[in-house]
Amino acid sequence: MSFQNDITEQYLMKVYDDLQQDQLRLMNSVKSGNSNEMEDEKKHTAITRQITLINSINMNLIKLRNLKKKSQIE
Repeated sequence: MSFQNDITEQYLMKVYDDLQQDQLRLMNSVKSGNSNEMEDEKKHTAITRQITLINSINMNLIKLRNLKKKSQIE
């Protein structure tokens, strides 16, 4: 089974878009929450870590998409 055929540019961009939407949802939850209590601070930290990881994944998805595009041209 070849993964080259399964992971298309469209698929990568759909995953990217889905993660972007989730990242925006998380960012809005941080803005709307209170960070006065210890529990809220822990939540804030966990959400911030999720946002950072999503951002890293999305950057790598774009790199993969660009690499695939480049390899198709050559």
